[in-house]
Amino acid sequence: MNQIDRRAISRRDTASPRKPQRKNGREKYEKLLDALETLISEQDSTDISLANLSQVAGVPAASVYHFFPSVDASLTALAERHYKSFGDVVLGHSDFSPAESWQDMLYHLCDLVRSYYEDNISALKVHYGPQSSWALRQLQMENNWRLADTLIKNLSREFELPPSQDWRDRFMCAININDSFCSQAYSRFGRITEEAAAEGKRAAAAYLKLYLGELLQRRQLRFAPLEASA
Repeated sequence: MNQIDRRAISRRDTASPRKPQRKNGREKYEKLLDALETLISEQDSTDISLANLSQVAGVPAASVYHFFPSVDASLTALAERHYKSFGDVVLGHSDFSPAESWQDMLYHLCDLVRSYYEDNISALKVHYGPQSSWALRQLQMENNWRLADTLIKNLSREFELPPSQDWRDRFMCAININDSFCSQAYSRFGRITEEAAAEGKRAAAAYLKLYLGELLQRRQLRFAPLEASA
């Protein structure tokens, strides 16, 4: 292993939190995340230090550095918490309301995502903020994959998708396209604007239209209702 590879691995290690195993450790860990959530809601992540986190949480600095080798590691831990909550709130909508078109279903998912971030300022800052550690990017991509899978599941239930082995990758691209418009808006305005949200949805739909077409045939019921016996 060369020196460059060692440095890359070292950066990955310091960007990942150390998960506590004991009850006392888990309580401190959650207390630190609560404090970090408060801090990041009030200031930029670039202004946060581990010493600051220790002071606000009332947790000894030694414990902070044990769980979080770096600020990036603490943000990764907070992102893990938010993506779990994100999954419960957004991905928990496993059965979307019946839609008139596949575009409606895509827009509905995008609106759910935006609504979650509007209601959770710390989640918004962690997902779209300037920090970009390897561990955090990995979590972001995993979350987008879950969004893509949720969209495929719901579309497949309502509509007949043309045969393809590439749907998962294509839906992931559509999710990333929408996400990039939201990210750009956050970088410029500190929030996801109406215009950016609308443009992101249109761009994602335009991409998928290349493969889905304008209209999809609605899936037929597998079983016809039983006729009443004479």
